[in-house]
Amino acid sequence: MNERTGVLYLLQRLRYAFEQSRASRTAEHLARQLSSLSDPVLRLHSFGQKLREMSAKEGAMVLGQICRRREQGALLFEGPHLHLLAKEALLEVLGEAKVASLMQELRFQGQEDTLRYLMRDPPNLRFEHYQEGVRRPVESLGWRISLARKTAPRTIERLIYDPDEKVIRTMLGNARLTEADVLKIASSPRASPSILVTIGHHQRWICRYKVKLSLVYNPNTPLRISLGLLPHLLRQDLVEIAQYESLPPAVREKASRLARKRELAATLSLREGD
Repeated sequence: MNERTGVLYLLQRLRYAFEQSRASRTAEHLARQLSSLSDPVLRLHSFGQKLREMSAKEGAMVLGQICRRREQGALLFEGPHLHLLAKEALLEVLGEAKVASLMQELRFQGQEDTLRYLMRDPPNLRFEHYQEGVRRPVESLGWRISLARKTAPRTIERLIYDPDEKVIRTMLGNARLTEADVLKIASSPRASPSILVTIGHHQRWICRYKVKLSLVYNPNTPLRISLGLLPHLLRQDLVEIAQYESLPPAVREKASRLARKRELAATLSLREGD
């Protein structure tokens, strides 16, 4: 490497460090703005709107910072990070062209983990094969959706394992639905990937720790959702997930990696306190 090339390389490194520092400050400012909004729907819309106003490069770097800081355990970034799971809702705000440009930039920057949040969920062939022998409800979909709005406990019990995502989505907004009911759905081997995605997007329920854990442990949960929820789990749960052989290798590997990071961070924190 000659002197001129060395200088150019150093300038590129300095520019990259400056851009990352600026993206980190922007991500933190955005997270604080969102935390001041009480309505979860408004928070998600505002998050998408802010991303839409950024250039693709800046937006990709900010998304990377949000994912990185949440993986490091920063609670400030919990909300924005969970918003990334609501891909369909974000798509409505951002538009397909913006999402495509963000994905292209994330690929260029080598941010494959962050890119996964914006990608399509591949079909779950194992679950589709299992569904072939399952009997469908005889009642019409419209009637079951109407029933899902009712508050009688017996109605909830009747529909809790309904195979249609639209019925479950309606029931998730039912005021009489309890966390125990949602956990039954989230942990059920009969729950379709689309139903599990719906729970993963639901602002009322995804903030519950046990719901996150149940979704990660369900093999039917799309990889994008499972991997996205891992940074929100405690180290002891990450260790157990890393050893749970029924889960996809990618989930176990990331759980193991995050658990090691948490252990290292805790060790460094103890040393600094001495």
